[in-house]
Amino acid sequence: MCPLNDGRAVSFGDLVTALKAMKPILEERGLTGLVEPLGFPVSSLRTKTEAVRAIDVAGGGDVYRLVHDTFHHHLAGETAFFPERTGLVHISGVTDPAVSVADMLDAHRVLVDGADRLENIAQIRALEAAGYKGPYSFEPFATEVHDLKDPAAAVKASIDHIAGAL
Repeated sequence: MCPLNDGRAVSFGDLVTALKAMKPILEERGLTGLVEPLGFPVSSLRTKTEAVRAIDVAGGGDVYRLVHDTFHHHLAGETAFFPERTGLVHISGVTDPAVSVADMLDAHRVLVDGADRLENIAQIRALEAAGYKGPYSFEPFATEVHDLKDPAAAVKASIDHIAGAL
C-alpha cells in the first residue's frame, strides 16, 4: 500500500480509517498488508514513524508490516528503522553526483554499486544488526537499468557488491 504522491494531503485520521477498513479484508484472507511510506516531499505519508503510529492506532500491528525502501528512507531524512515491524526491504541506489537529494526522483534509481549515495550498506547493516531477517528486493526505475543488455549480470554484480560490503 502506497500513499498518494501528488501533493494532496491526507489527514492522520483518514489514514487510520483506511487501515482499519482494510484490516478485516486482509485478516479474512490471511494476508499481510505492506505499507510503504514514500519520502518525496509531496507524499501523503513520508515516514515509517508516522506509518507505525497509524498502524498502532488502527489496531493493525498483527496485519500490517512496513516496506523499508532505502531510497525513500534517505529522501525522508528518517533515522528510525523499525526492523521488527518490517516485512520487505526495497533496495535501489542513486549514483548521479549532480542531483541533489531534494531533486531525486524514481528516474534516478539504479542498482547499488560503490558510487551509491543513499547509504544502502549502512541501512542494511542497521536493519540486520537490529534483527531484520526478511526479504530484500531491488527496485531500480532508471531507464539505463531497464535498457541493460545483460540485466542478470548487472543484478549479480550489485548483489556481489552488497554482500562484499556487508
